[in-house]
Amino acid sequence: MITIHQVSKTFPSPQGPVAALEAVSLRVAAGEFVAVIGPSGCGKSTLLRLIADLEQPDVGSLVVGGKTPREARLAHECGIVFQAPVLYPWRTVRQNVALPLEITGQPRAIRHSRADDLLRRVGLGDMANAYPQHLSGGMQQRVALARALAFAPRILLMDEPFAALDELTRERMQQELLAVCADPNLAPSVVFVTHSIAEAVFLADRVVVFSPRPGRVERVIEIDLPRPRTPETRNDPRYFALVTAVRAGLR
Repeated sequence: MITIHQVSKTFPSPQGPVAALEAVSLRVAAGEFVAVIGPSGCGKSTLLRLIADLEQPDVGSLVVGGKTPREARLAHECGIVFQAPVLYPWRTVRQNVALPLEITGQPRAIRHSRADDLLRRVGLGDMANAYPQHLSGGMQQRVALARALAFAPRILLMDEPFAALDELTRERMQQELLAVCADPNLAPSVVFVTHSIAEAVFLADRVVVFSPRPGRVERVIEIDLPRPRTPETRNDPRYFALVTAVRAGLR
C-alpha cells in the first residue's frame, strides 16, 4: 500500500540546513496499522507530510497506493488527522464532516448522507447539528476522524491525534479508532505517529522506532497481540513485554 525507499529530507534554517529524515525505507501493507515512535524532532510528522504530498523528498521515492504521492492526493487515497481537530466553528458537525465532499462538488444529499453515516460510526450520530465549540475535545477529534474518512480513503495518516486528550478519553478514542479499522467498509491502512509507547503497542501491528534527528528507522517491532484489542489487553503479560521492548528500542 505504501512503499518508502531511501527517503531523505532537509529543511533550511538560519543556522544552516537541518536534516529531518535520512535514508528512511518502510513498507505498509494493505489494512496494516503501523505506529511510528521516536524522540521529538526526529521527523515523524515530516514522514506523514511526505506521504500526504504536503512536502517533497530531497532524495528517494514514495509509492502510495500504487501512485505517486501527488496522484494519490488527487485521487483522495489518504485521509489525515492532526493533533488539533481544525474544525470550522461556523459550520455544524455534519457540515464539517461533509466539507471534503462539498469542495469536490458532491450533491448535498449525498454528502450529508455520507457525513451522517460516518458520524454514526464514530458515535456522534446525535450531534450532527451541533457546533464544534459545544463539543468536548474527544468529540471534536471524532469529528476530525469522520471527516478524514469522508472519501473512504485506503490510507489514514494520523499525527498524534490523541495527545491532547485526558487518559480516559484517549483510551476511548483508541477503541473508536480500532473499531473503524475493523469495519470492512472502511478498513484503511494506518500510519499513526505517537510519543506514547503504550498507545503504539496497544494499537499497532508493527511499531517503527525512529532515531534522534535526522530520523532513521532504528528498529521495527512486530506486535503479536491478538485482535480485537480490548481494555483487558493492557493486562496481558505479553503487552507489558512489548512495551518494554519498544522502550528499549528508544534508548
